[in-house]
Amino acid sequence: MVAIIVFSLVILSQAVAAVVTSYLLGIRRHNAHKDMPFESGIAPTGDARLRMAIPYYLVAIMFILFDVEILYLYPYALVVRELSWPGLIKAMIFLFFVFAGLVYIWLRGGLIWRHLSRTAFKKASSSQS
Repeated sequence: MVAIIVFSLVILSQAVAAVVTSYLLGIRRHNAHKDMPFESGIAPTGDARLRMAIPYYLVAIMFILFDVEILYLYPYALVVRELSWPGLIKAMIFLFFVFAGLVYIWLRGGLIWRHLSRTAFKKASSSQS
């Protein structure tokens, strides 16, 4: 326990020393060109806030849904032999609900990108008129 505390203090002191040293020794030169945001070698043009299409968010939510599913199935896969038949039944019930969510999204047209973007575009253009 003492070793962990000593190690943490050494790491913390090195981090603080690096930040303080760079602040004290660094040269501060500010101008409009240096303070401009820069990414991938492309100078920014226009507003940084872009409106995203609704299907983008639906795909993101579906990704999160099925990503979380994997988070629950991975530990199950590690102890599948110890859980035996009751564990298999519980995993099948879980997979049934996840699959039911996929079927629901499919039947609602959530997997048809062109249909969703067209519908979202029509709703956005009609509400702006």
